[in-house]
Amino acid sequence: MKREFLEGLGLEKEAIDKIMAENGVDIEKQKLETTKVTETLKGVQAQLDDANKAIKGFEDLDVEGIKKAAQDWESKYKTDTETLKKQIEQKDYDHAAEAYLGNYKFTSDLAKKAVVSEFKEKGFKFEDGKFLGADDFMKTVQESNPAAFEVSEGDGTTRVDTGGDHGDDVIGDKFIESMMKGAGLTKE
Repeated sequence: MKREFLEGLGLEKEAIDKIMAENGVDIEKQKLETTKVTETLKGVQAQLDDANKAIKGFEDLDVEGIKKAAQDWESKYKTDTETLKKQIEQKDYDHAAEAYLGNYKFTSDLAKKAVVSEFKEKGFKFEDGKFLGADDFMKTVQESNPAAFEVSEGDGTTRVDTGGDHGDDVIGDKFIESMMKGAGLTKE
């Protein structure tokens, strides 16, 4: 609708402005709807083009070839889905383990990496938001490797408990080995 048409009807400028504004809103709504439909049609056309390409590829195949291709795609889908599911479960497990171990204060990043590595190797079952058997494991780790953990004093200070002189102590050797393993190092 053009302004000149409304002026020709003898309408006042204020009425014409209101009519034009309302008409503009309607036009914008229609443009938006047209854009949505156009985008949807482009997507459908792309799917149709892909399907036509696939059909062209199948024209040269025999029935057994088509069955084999369908089975291959189904197998790939199942494998990819299972792999993705395992990756998500592993990320959830790792995140929960990091959160659980975040409750402990380690004397170094190396000590933390070693404990995290041993913790994950144990493969504790994660059920109802808890790792079954993890508390006992961590108690054992703290007792056998006191130098890996900070100890809070009553006055708010933190100290490292070395657990006394370990000398040639096997526990100390195991701790060093686990720290090296957690850091990806070897004894060489």
